[in-house]
Amino acid sequence: MTKYQVLGRSIAGSFFVECLLREAGVDYDFTHISRRQSKEETFLAENPLGRIPVLITPGGERIIESIAIFTHLVEAFPTLAPAPGDPARDLMWQHLAVMGTSLYPSMHRVHHTYYYGPEDAHEAIRDFALIDMDRWLDYLESQLNPYLAGAAPMAADFYLFMITRWAPDKDRVRSGRPKISAFIEAMRYHPVVESVNLDRVKPRGA
Repeated sequence: MTKYQVLGRSIAGSFFVECLLREAGVDYDFTHISRRQSKEETFLAENPLGRIPVLITPGGERIIESIAIFTHLVEAFPTLAPAPGDPARDLMWQHLAVMGTSLYPSMHRVHHTYYYGPEDAHEAIRDFALIDMDRWLDYLESQLNPYLAGAAPMAADFYLFMITRWAPDKDRVRSGRPKISAFIEAMRYHPVVESVNLDRVKPRGA
């Protein structure tokens, strides 16, 4: 194997992986994994948790879970993140922790409420999840300047942009958050983002 392989799905968690690889100038192959395929034995052999993304390195190592993949890529390709020893690198990990452990789970509770309680509790779960989502978005609003690492987008910014695309209410994300609104507009026209979007038109039956 000579290239990275990304097992993923349009607009899903593999989006940031493709962005980081392209930002680093790294060639890779992409394999679309539908929700149906993610439950099949062939894919479960790649990731027994049945989730995308999966990153397969040129050496054949399989890396699952977004934070682990993010860590591998910023360590493998130093230009993606602030240098070790730079305080901005510590902020990157801090922001990533907030997004991965708090912001994303709040959105997941809205979209997949059935995982979190009985049906008669779903409305309350969603309401509290939206309040929680607002809390973490307000924090990130306070951190953007205009990007999470300063004047130019780096690895964590691609991750944040991906998550904003999953928001259950896009207007709610932007309302009262001028920095996030400007950030979303800037990132959507970033050449790397545009190139991934162009290549990942959602296949039928996905």
